[in-house]
Amino acid sequence: MQDDAIVLHKAISKTISLIREDKGVRYTDLCFGYDIPTSTFDDIMSAKRLSSFYSIAKVIKALGLSFEEFGALLDKELPENFMDKID
Repeated sequence: MQDDAIVLHKAISKTISLIREDKGVRYTDLCFGYDIPTSTFDDIMSAKRLSSFYSIAKVIKALGLSFEEFGALLDKELPENFMDKID
């Protein structure tokens, strides 16, 4: 993965973790309750390879957030002016 993609995926993973903690949502409830394969969730959380937008969107929905809400939280985890660097 390119450096920017790694930074983005790590920030997505951290944001999801923080939301799960804040809402008290367990791994099993999230995966099995919303038909998210555990392997897909593990890939998102490990940030070792690119995850599909659809998979991330499914997790966002399962956490009860809109894209706007998730984006605002994600922005806090990204380096300053991160989006300005993306080509």
